[in-house]
Amino acid sequence: MNPEEIDPSEENPNDEKLDIDHPNVDSDPNDETDETEKEIEVTQNLNFNFVPYNEDIVITGSKGSGKSYLANTLLQNLHGVNVFVWDFNHQMHDSRAIVVHHLDEMIEMFDEVKRGKYILQDFNKEENQFRKFCKYAFSKGNVVVMIDEVHAYVTKQKIIKEYNDLILSGRPRGISVISISTRPASLPNNVLTNGKHVFTFRLNIESDVKFLEGWLGSEVWQVVQQNKRMKHKDLPELPEHSFFYRNMDEHEGQIGKV
Repeated sequence: MNPEEIDPSEENPNDEKLDIDHPNVDSDPNDETDETEKEIEVTQNLNFNFVPYNEDIVITGSKGSGKSYLANTLLQNLHGVNVFVWDFNHQMHDSRAIVVHHLDEMIEMFDEVKRGKYILQDFNKEENQFRKFCKYAFSKGNVVVMIDEVHAYVTKQKIIKEYNDLILSGRPRGISVISISTRPASLPNNVLTNGKHVFTFRLNIESDVKFLEGWLGSEVWQVVQQNKRMKHKDLPELPEHSFFYRNMDEHEGQIGKV
């Protein structure tokens, strides 16, 4: 990645900024420093600043499009931040995180040390276990919750209360949610309504792109192969592992690549 200088956010002029391309190797996930005002900066041909404990992220795209790579990049550069990962497909990795295979084990460890990064690769992927995971994260607060394959549990018709609580009521409790899905059209509207940062990798299903167009604008059709597009057929196809990024506070999106 090629870093470039980005001005600090006007809303957080005193924030300490962390460059995701040049992470501070001295950062300790067990550091007691309050990280709620630290920004993480991604500098791959776009302006992207994420404030843990304060903002939500949505990552969508077809299988093999680059979602997991981006999610891992974010995870590995969340230094000094509490993180719970629901790793559905066992694809997340971070040398500073603790990998556990039972939710009760994660709960016991976090309740004892009160901090850290935990990748939960639970053998039990049943809905009740997912509910328990979300409920526990909500009860703790001050945590970044990363959920892979969220569409396996929620749809527009089926909204799980514990997950919905994280989305709708998490911010006052210092909770950021990173929702990852291959099927954006199946996600409850609340997920995109409350997401500040939306990354869309290549998609193949027309209904997914039509749904995202309502939130991100017609430019999102660039993530579809030219011969399948309804709009912007004149624009070139994006290179492999490219994405359309939109900060929902801005009027236009940007193209980036992992």
